[in-house]
Amino acid sequence: MKMQSKKKILVVEDIAGNRLLLKYNLEGYFDVDFANNGLSAIKKVEEKNYDLILMDINLPELDGIETTKRIRKLNNGKHIPIFALTANIYKEQKAICIEAGMDEYISKPVHTKALIDKINHYLACPHSHH
Repeated sequence: MKMQSKKKILVVEDIAGNRLLLKYNLEGYFDVDFANNGLSAIKKVEEKNYDLILMDINLPELDGIETTKRIRKLNNGKHIPIFALTANIYKEQKAICIEAGMDEYISKPVHTKALIDKINHYLACPHSHH
């Protein structure tokens, strides 16, 4: 039986400490790549197939909302689930995220086990969410 290859996840996060924490927490479960800004994230999505993206909302230059909209326009034929990572958990923000094409909403500080469960659940049955 062949080992199933790990799912590829792109984490878009501008704060080094947060990147480090997510790397440490997610690496055993997923194949994790990092982008520290929106433009870099878009470039990576163009170059590689990711199974899921964790997108910080408050990014410098191009915020997570705008970055998500641009990734959605790339139209490489598949819908990559994008989870918003944000400390602001108010309703308006949630609506903006969904409108931009985000699929889920994760509040910071991130609870690792809940995040991993949510990612696994999402990747196991992607069609039940749209």
